[in-house]
Amino acid sequence: MALIHHVVVGYGLPPIVFVHGFACAHTDWDVQISHLAPYHSTIAVDLRGHGASPGSPDECSIERYGADVAEVMHDLDLTAAVLVGHSMGCRVVDAA
Repeated sequence: MALIHHVVVGYGLPPIVFVHGFACAHTDWDVQISHLAPYHSTIAVDLRGHGASPGSPDECSIERYGADVAEVMHDLDLTAAVLVGHSMGCRVVDAA
């Protein structure tokens, strides 16, 4: 399983992957997840060095974050998903 912490809630297609911004965590998406989880599988990640995910400053880059999100998606067998980013999370989504 991927290094980064992630939470899966709900069931349904398409799955929605939420990526937070700098100095935030997966819980920033709680309201959106509670609204969408009855209709979609939702996945919220904690990027390296944020929330419950370990990470040192030298491991933290947009490219590494994007690779981590891609790894979570691979591990969860998400061949297609909607990716949603906030602030820095938008750049991470672009790199995933």
